[in-house]
Amino acid sequence: MPLNLPASLDSAGSILNVLREVDVRPIRLAAEKPFVLAFLSRDMPLAQHLVDLLYRGLREHDVPPVRVCGAFPIGAINQPGRINIAVIVAREDGNITAEQMLAHELAQAGVHVLVCLIADPDTPPPLRITWLPAELVVLNSPIDDIEATRRLVHAILKFKVVDELSLARHLPAFRERVSRRLIDDTAFANAVYSIGSGIVEIYPLAGVPMNMADVVVLTKNQAVMGYKIALAMGLTAEFKQIMPQLATVVGGGFILRQVARGLIGLVPGFGIIPKVGVAFAGTYATGEIIHRWCAYGERVNAQLMRETYNAALVRGKNIARLLLGRRKTSKTDADNTTLP
Repeated sequence: MPLNLPASLDSAGSILNVLREVDVRPIRLAAEKPFVLAFLSRDMPLAQHLVDLLYRGLREHDVPPVRVCGAFPIGAINQPGRINIAVIVAREDGNITAEQMLAHELAQAGVHVLVCLIADPDTPPPLRITWLPAELVVLNSPIDDIEATRRLVHAILKFKVVDELSLARHLPAFRERVSRRLIDDTAFANAVYSIGSGIVEIYPLAGVPMNMADVVVLTKNQAVMGYKIALAMGLTAEFKQIMPQLATVVGGGFILRQVARGLIGLVPGFGIIPKVGVAFAGTYATGEIIHRWCAYGERVNAQLMRETYNAALVRGKNIARLLLGRRKTSKTDADNTTLP
């Protein structure tokens, strides 16, 4: 059964059309808000190497215009209140009294402190307990750059002091992690939304008419996700400039076409699980396409797009079963609860 889509939604400008009522200024302000991440150490080459790891990127726009992260010698910070996060870098086998004192001073000044110890993997860690309650990252010597980057990114994100979009926009090492989280979170949110309202309503003798209000809500979520990914990946923050590019990359009406394909041949009353699967898969595939383009300049071909969508569809259906199972359990528990 063919599904006729409104021209306003099945076009390259669909993302812009559904976003006219969305205020993206708070999103942009959060992403562009600067912060200070200071690496403090007596070993300046080591501290600078760790800073450089956070600035490594793949494309020209991976080099942020504003520096928010730098290496400083121990004792060089005379205004700790300006620091959002301090990373104290020390070698575990040396005299670390000065670093320990600094950690306590910064913590008392309200600065979030992360201690990065460079350790010999064959040496027992007798001094690590003295750093509590500071967050601790231990890196083996010699440093594995990939593992060091992963651990630093994870530890800094745990603080939740700086907005994730800002971290990613200013520091390329955070971009993959933040972008992936945006995709997963938005796809899951759309799956949850679709359970409550459904993407479509099926009526006998009326073909497969779509509940356009629900489609618009889901598409808005996808478009906001796309804008956030672009910000996180370091692209222009000009909404009117970047969104038409994203619409072209994704392809006008891609999500709606996927919804239509998922419904062709289905009969009325086919259930909520396929609806949730379509909501999740369409959102996830859109995020993946945008992420690849922002990160690598890659336009996903039709085959890879289908493979990405189909894999996400299976995952979306599994999520639907899990969510519905939780709902049934909650309802059963509520029904079995009796007042004294």
